[in-house]
Amino acid sequence: MAGLMAANVTAGNNGSMATGDKCPEESGPFSSINRHLEAYAMWYWGIHGYLSVVICVFGITTNVLNIVILTRGAMRTPINCILTAIAICCLITMSSYIPFALHFYIKSTLVPTSTKYSYGWTVYMAVHSNISVTTHVSSLWLAVFMAIMRYVYLQTKKCCNLQATCIISAMIGAGASLLMLPNYLMTGVREVQLENMTLYKLNEPAIGSTNPSRLALTAFWLYAIGGKLIPCTLISVFIGLLLKKLHESAARRKRLFASANKSKKSQCGRTTRHQCTTTMLLVIIVMYILTEVPQTFLIIMSAFSKQFFMNVYMLLADTMDMIALINNAMNFVLYCAMSQQFREHLVVRVCNGPPQSTRFGKKTYQSVDHSCNNTHTHGDGLCATTATTEKSISHV
Repeated sequence: MAGLMAANVTAGNNGSMATGDKCPEESGPFSSINRHLEAYAMWYWGIHGYLSVVICVFGITTNVLNIVILTRGAMRTPINCILTAIAICCLITMSSYIPFALHFYIKSTLVPTSTKYSYGWTVYMAVHSNISVTTHVSSLWLAVFMAIMRYVYLQTKKCCNLQATCIISAMIGAGASLLMLPNYLMTGVREVQLENMTLYKLNEPAIGSTNPSRLALTAFWLYAIGGKLIPCTLISVFIGLLLKKLHESAARRKRLFASANKSKKSQCGRTTRHQCTTTMLLVIIVMYILTEVPQTFLIIMSAFSKQFFMNVYMLLADTMDMIALINNAMNFVLYCAMSQQFREHLVVRVCNGPPQSTRFGKKTYQSVDHSCNNTHTHGDGLCATTATTEKSISHV
């Protein structure tokens, strides 16, 4: 949610092939890997720009829809607040990526030129890198917050109210900015002379440099540990805890179905609804793990081997960017596939249908109100609430 730019902090430029700098042919344990990956990286570079623009246009459109739907009065719940914050992070990332892809991939070739690396575009690369890596770290920690909140809710039937959730989400964004402050300070543009051309490049990063500065090392390790390793570990732990709760819930539902008591069957229906919400949030969180764990592994490996950084990491940077972009664009698809409330509100919004109370009918509207009020659904994501429920939320 993400965000992105596998090579932001580590390479100073987004992707090895976009910089026009070929990796040196070094002997070592990863040189044989380099021969295979370089051919792949050269091929993929030719299509990366076009694919990323398509994904970004789709992602920008769908994340705008996510924000519009999730901030509607009937959809304002704590979990939906976090999902909205994630959508904002994804929207900023992909909006920044489109000009970058158009200039450095589609408009330009692999050959470094003064037009490609003009002062203005290099400054844009620096700003884009810092913005995207900050939104990426923010969305990852928001996913951690969402996993913790869901587990606490399932364990205690209590969760933060809407106002507290918004404040914590904003604090996560501010914290991500503070975490990346050393990276902001080390980011700079330097002039380079190449074959009678004046080019501008970003300052050398910690990895790949023979003599990195203390600030560059601080920026790298803060990003690797605070922006990758710790949140990925926390998400993995809470995924296990949530899966355990799902297993317990399934066993409890089976016992309730075995009973002929009508009230227990009603309770079973409410349990199923909570289980569906938890399953959807688990899918979103697992997608973060599938995106982030490989990047974290490559970053840590690069810290201990310059050959790995040059012969493996840099050649996979564009691919990692694409995986993160796809992850940023997929939430809308998941919401549509797994949330009936989201689909209903989407149809009303996009198709300009009648108001909710008319379209869904009084019976359906009341059942949502009843469900939310009696099963603490304000802790659920993508669940509609009514004015009565929102009032109770504001006083939690």
